[in-house]
Amino acid sequence: METVNRIAALRKLMEEWGWSAAIIVSGDPHDSEYTPLRWCQRQFISGFTGSAGIVVVTAHHAGLWVDSRYHIQASRELQGSGIELHKMVSVEESGWMDWLAMNLPDGSKVGVDGLCISIGDAGRLQEMLRPKRCKVVSRPDFLDAIWPDRPGLPQDAVWIHEECYSGRSAKDKLEWFRNRIAGYGCSHALVSRLDQVAWLLNIRSNDIAFSPLVISYALVEPDGVVLFAEESKFTPEVLSILARDGISVRPYHSVCDYLSSMQCEGSILVDTASLNFELGRMVYETFGAARTVAAASPIDVEKACKNAVEADGFRRAYIADGVAQTRFFRWLERSIGEGSAVTESDAADMLHSLRAENPDFLDESFETISAYGANAALPHYSTVRGKDSLLQPRGLYLNDSGAHYRYGTTDITRTVPLGPLTELERQDYTIDLKAMIDLSVAVFPEGTPGCRLDAVARRPLWQTMRDFGHGTGHGVGNLLNVHEGPQTIRQNLKNQSLLPGMITSNEPGIYREGHHGVRHENMILCKSAGSNEFGKWLCFETLTMTYIDTTPILTELLDPAEREWLNTFNGIVYDTLRPYLTEDEAKWLRSKTIRI
Repeated sequence: METVNRIAALRKLMEEWGWSAAIIVSGDPHDSEYTPLRWCQRQFISGFTGSAGIVVVTAHHAGLWVDSRYHIQASRELQGSGIELHKMVSVEESGWMDWLAMNLPDGSKVGVDGLCISIGDAGRLQEMLRPKRCKVVSRPDFLDAIWPDRPGLPQDAVWIHEECYSGRSAKDKLEWFRNRIAGYGCSHALVSRLDQVAWLLNIRSNDIAFSPLVISYALVEPDGVVLFAEESKFTPEVLSILARDGISVRPYHSVCDYLSSMQCEGSILVDTASLNFELGRMVYETFGAARTVAAASPIDVEKACKNAVEADGFRRAYIADGVAQTRFFRWLERSIGEGSAVTESDAADMLHSLRAENPDFLDESFETISAYGANAALPHYSTVRGKDSLLQPRGLYLNDSGAHYRYGTTDITRTVPLGPLTELERQDYTIDLKAMIDLSVAVFPEGTPGCRLDAVARRPLWQTMRDFGHGTGHGVGNLLNVHEGPQTIRQNLKNQSLLPGMITSNEPGIYREGHHGVRHENMILCKSAGSNEFGKWLCFETLTMTYIDTTPILTELLDPAEREWLNTFNGIVYDTLRPYLTEDEAKWLRSKTIRI
């Protein structure tokens, strides 16, 4: 009923403003995946809690467009809202734009919050609506009128991500960046993505849940950097460290005024895929079209290729995670075996507490997916206390979780048996494991994009007429976003090669709605495999150090090479973690890592 009332209130405003449609996106002014509470606008208007989706409201229709990760979740959360679910296959689709182009009357006004839609998306929408002479109009923060208790900006302190963890100083990164933008003929660059700002300047905060980023913009100038952020968040010590690298801090909301007052003859580099519409418009007014260069930021590829210090930090983080997860799954097995009442939320809380015992643990890297039985068939299931399931001594339990440590970020999924399994559960468990193993051992030529490797993981599934609707792998940032580009391993065509130093997830899945879900996920580091007369070759190093349960496996479905990989992997896990475990814990882990 609350959602119905909010949409009704929005329609009254739309009538007052002369809008035929209002667009509410999932993002914030910085194109973030996870947004601060202030910018959870799509969730506020629809009640849908997933991390991606678009709401379109017209006088007679309200719709939510989501990709296949959220079809089941959205259908549940939209019940009684009056919002129709529009199913897309992937997040890259523009189905909502197509719908508007087909259904809007000629000459319509389409309202957007220009702070929260990229200049690129706004431009594509305007171009698609051009045949109908429709106009896209921006009204920043238009939901303020019906959101009286809307949260403000976070005020968490900023800290420096030290060079012993980052592997490079901010000074060195800025010198590299200025050389790169000079290659575009630019003297300036506006960096608006929070992970790019944090990486470039080696700063971190807790402004966004699960992502230790600072809400900010960075204007890189020839002789300095202006960082637009809440000034109260910076201690004198941090300000002094930044000043040594020529970085000054100005109020967050002063960025537009600063840009409009600039008097310079140089050119500026902007990334229109992430720069918001309002700020992009200000850049074009200040520099003009001839001196504004639109291009993908070079920062994304550079930060995705981890240096040796960062790679070692990730290895260390996965050892820490392996210790915590060994203790967690041992506790879970014993609790279920003893008949204790354990809910999905109880399990998630226990894993969090075990990770938090490590003094270098900072936070979870995303909301833990603790899913039993049919709930595991939802790839992005949200565990909510009071609405979650009680674990039973049968079937499969899936846990997808991750952590930020000072030296690295983790993301791992394990599916484990809680008791007797059906033959179909064992088949799905084994076939999905084959898929993960096959990608782990892939050797491929330099220049191969992730979309080609996606088929390597799907081959065992396709051969048995199985499939899954999400990507096989995503990049992971170093104490940044757990989902990081530009590389992906998924079916969508994307011309980005996998490069040495890139860390990517390996997570095929099988989901049977109403029954069970299986996902195995390790993290893999791209590295050189050597060269010969046919060219240069790449392969993967598996970083994850959590055992894979062999008891559900139908061994006859694994070929000898797959069995050998699994035995070797579990052996390495045991040998690596043994020094950090008690005698009883090590004995239990040994029982889980015996050769099959």
